[in-house]
Amino acid sequence: MRFTAKVAAGAAIGGTVLMGGTAAMASGPSSDEAAAAKAAAAPAAQQKLGRFFVHLDQHNRGQLTNQGVSKAAAQAKAPKLQGHVQRVYSLNPAFVKGGQDAPVATFAYMAVGATSASGQRATMWLTGSGASWTVMNIISGTAEAVYPAKAQGGTVFTEPQIHAWYRLKDGRVTALNDTAASSVGKSGVTVAAYRRLVHTRYADKLPGTAYQRSGKLGGYSPATGVSDPAPDRGPAPALLALGAGGAVTAAGVVLVRRRRQGSY
Repeated sequence: MRFTAKVAAGAAIGGTVLMGGTAAMASGPSSDEAAAAKAAAAPAAQQKLGRFFVHLDQHNRGQLTNQGVSKAAAQAKAPKLQGHVQRVYSLNPAFVKGGQDAPVATFAYMAVGATSASGQRATMWLTGSGASWTVMNIISGTAEAVYPAKAQGGTVFTEPQIHAWYRLKDGRVTALNDTAASSVGKSGVTVAAYRRLVHTRYADKLPGTAYQRSGKLGGYSPATGVSDPAPDRGPAPALLALGAGGAVTAAGVVLVRRRRQGSY
């Protein structure tokens, strides 16, 4: 079961894992990675990481995670960034709608992995442009930093509503984790077939639909496009917030315990 708990003062990031095309920025020059990496390594960002790891300990002990964290406790976690900053692409609402010329996925945010002195793993998400990048979220696990590095000449993207990761290459969408394999099979599908699949899943859940107006925020267990159905892993976010540009503007830090899958 997936759940989110606010661990910092201020508003939590509404629907962070639901982001899609219009919540994402246009892909920028490679200098953006360097600027994002600099922002992630800044003392303020490292302090946020340290506080996150302390809150993660509290959560694992069943304690409340809204209590303050001293500077010394955060520094004791000695957070370190791991690997390079990666671009994260997410399923595009325009593609879901059926647009023939719409890209399958659009750039959503930068991500970089991190570890603590006690071996915890997390991923920092950054948003911005040019020389101005800021930490918008920190989550447990490293999927968002690990999977994008597997592009191998293609584009890696996520279908966050079912926690699936895919590679788009040579006109085919292939799976990078178990959930994606349950979605498109071990050999993958054509772009056209994937468009039909996600249109069936989400077209009635985009902004402006009755689903959105009903206020539903989750409970989606997808029908898959392959013969063996995906196991029911519990409620997952629906496509409700795809296209909701305000989803990435808050500055809170959110702790996310995710269902384990693939090779995090």
